[in-house]
Amino acid sequence: MENKQIISLLAHNHPGVLLRITSLISRRGFNIDSLTASPSGIEGFSRLTVRMSGDDDQVEQFINQMLKIVDVKKAEVLPEESSVAMELILIKVNSDAGNRNDIIALTSTYHASLVNLGESSLTFRASGTPGQIDKLIAELAPFGILEMARTGIAALENGDTCLAD
Repeated sequence: MENKQIISLLAHNHPGVLLRITSLISRRGFNIDSLTASPSGIEGFSRLTVRMSGDDDQVEQFINQMLKIVDVKKAEVLPEESSVAMELILIKVNSDAGNRNDIIALTSTYHASLVNLGESSLTFRASGTPGQIDKLIAELAPFGILEMARTGIAALENGDTCLAD
């Protein structure tokens, strides 16, 4: 069964590591929804979080291929039920005096913050699970989305377990 999986990677923070990882993704034809890279909190290492579509065999193959890259020290699936996963979005929506209050009321249900008020647009910042962000986009679409920037997923396993363990 094809589904969305979150994979966390711990890799040395050397020049070219991200290029090697993305090249492998491209060569092998993996279907990646998002890829984020950030400091890991461990000196000399970065954390990469990948959200991909695929069945269990494809996810296992992805992890095995990642572990063949010398600079990748750990790769594991973060189970949805035992992880915290969030995204950030900036979204600019077409607006006029007649619908501003409706749009602001709608976005408040998603805890979105108004960050810019234009003459004919409203720009919001929101964070949430990928599903929540998808729903926000769907609800704002009828008003006319002028542009948006979505960060990609950041995820950590619940509890005391750490990727570096």
